[in-house]
Amino acid sequence: MTEEKNKSEHTDEGVDEYSFFHEKEIAKYSVSKDDWVVPENKKEKRFLSCLYVFLAAFVYAVGFHYFVTPCNFAPGGIGGIVAMVQYVMSSSAVNLKVGGYDLSSLLFVFLNIPLLIPAYKILTKEFVVKTAFVAVFIAIITFTVDNLDPNYVFSIAHNQPKAADSKNIEMGTRLLSSIVGGAVCGLSLALALKTNASTGGADIVGAMIQKKNPHKSVASMIFAVNAVIFAVSFFVYRRDPLPVFLSLIYIFISTKTCDYIICGAKNALKYEVITEHAEEISKEIIEKLGHGVTVTPAEGMFEHKNKVLLICVIKPRQTVKFQEIINRYPETFAYVGTVSEVIGKFNSEGRKEKKK
Repeated sequence: MTEEKNKSEHTDEGVDEYSFFHEKEIAKYSVSKDDWVVPENKKEKRFLSCLYVFLAAFVYAVGFHYFVTPCNFAPGGIGGIVAMVQYVMSSSAVNLKVGGYDLSSLLFVFLNIPLLIPAYKILTKEFVVKTAFVAVFIAIITFTVDNLDPNYVFSIAHNQPKAADSKNIEMGTRLLSSIVGGAVCGLSLALALKTNASTGGADIVGAMIQKKNPHKSVASMIFAVNAVIFAVSFFVYRRDPLPVFLSLIYIFISTKTCDYIICGAKNALKYEVITEHAEEISKEIIEKLGHGVTVTPAEGMFEHKNKVLLICVIKPRQTVKFQEIINRYPETFAYVGTVSEVIGKFNSEGRKEKKK
């Protein structure tokens, strides 16, 4: 009886200690597989989120003012509609000026409202609220820049003919503007996506389509929306095909830039190697490339020989060295696939740090 009582007391004490530990420590630390990790500070996370939202809007607004508006093309989405409105206003007596201030940039907010309302019901509240703030900041910053620098002093097209004479602007200047403007827009979108937001317009439409119909091609739907804007721009810009061409370049560059910023640095290549020289090849990969190798037995069904399948993920720039290693061993067969993202450390440096 005494032993059972002691065990019971010992167990209760253990539970009490464990509960106390949970109450006091779990609020400060979260358990990971290997060690204790201090969780993210909520205030710091909120600050960074707000910073990304503002930077996304600032970059987009500045890029739009200096690379899109003076060179007259419609870059798709709501930005394309605003660009066409500004062009029509600059080449006619119609305008949206009040007290000498150009209010056309406020269309970034008003045109997003019909999209944000249904998005609030379909998408997450965080995404919609942050996207709304991005749209508001874009409108405010564009309005400010438009009125502070109406002559595009820092633009590539500075000192060249204004909107009404866009055909007289050098083609090289307009082409360069679409390329640089696309890169700037891609940076803006990447900043927004990093904080679970977007720059509005067609991106909201794409997000809603993906939510409702995961199997449909979002890229195709967004391109269809932009195609309509491109078609309208052909007539707005006096049946000039060049603005449509510039818009396509702008969209292509912005998409590629955004993709590279979001996951380009994490791209990798996965090699699967079937060989009879597993030890030698694995040793060279580890020593020369700094990457580990996963080994699994395999059998060649053509000759029924026992072989080994090596799986290795490397960086794209290491491809040449990897192929040099493989080519040194006869009867070795390899094929490669693209890995869109690698999470965590996949080189020998990570293992060395862990051993320390």
